[in-house]
Amino acid sequence: MSAKRDEHVEKLILVSCNPNKGIEAERILGVPLLRVSISLPEIQAADVGEITRYKLEVARTKGYGRLIVEDVALGFDELGNFPGPYVKWLLEAAGGKGLGAIAYALLNRSAKAQCCVAYWNGDESKIFLGECNGEVLVEPRGEQQFGWDAWFKPHGSTKTFAEMAPEEKDDISHRGQAYRMLRDHLRREQTARSAGRGERA
Repeated sequence: MSAKRDEHVEKLILVSCNPNKGIEAERILGVPLLRVSISLPEIQAADVGEITRYKLEVARTKGYGRLIVEDVALGFDELGNFPGPYVKWLLEAAGGKGLGAIAYALLNRSAKAQCCVAYWNGDESKIFLGECNGEVLVEPRGEQQFGWDAWFKPHGSTKTFAEMAPEEKDDISHRGQAYRMLRDHLRREQTARSAGRGERA
């Protein structure tokens, strides 16, 4: 279900050039985000967590306060998690049809979607990883939202992400999982700050 607005969590900065990521992140967290459109360099690595940590270190040099960065990956089980974090470049080069072509050539089309969210609170960083197992379809289904939504069908569902209502997708998606973990952390962080102010009063 969609997250309700949480007034106890302060506004955060999301560093991303993708407005759709901002829309989903804000909806899941239940708080308004300030999205800063800056293209962050990405290292060539197979681990989405390593890439996200690097992006966070670069974003911190821009002088922002509390901020969030994220990265996603989609990899076929049969191909050792390829393309993984490189799915972005595959989509840029061949579009979703490129994913469909790979799926067509495979007997096992199972795949794992990952979203890694990195958070900096001004003092320390936290990493949150969400995963969703499913399969990549040969042909797209549903209204294309962004990325590979129309090609990915989570296990246990008859729908692709593109066929789901936003809240339905948030409940099971890799991004939904990662941002709910961040949301829970932010609430604990806010509770700790409030307790600290109470002790000093």
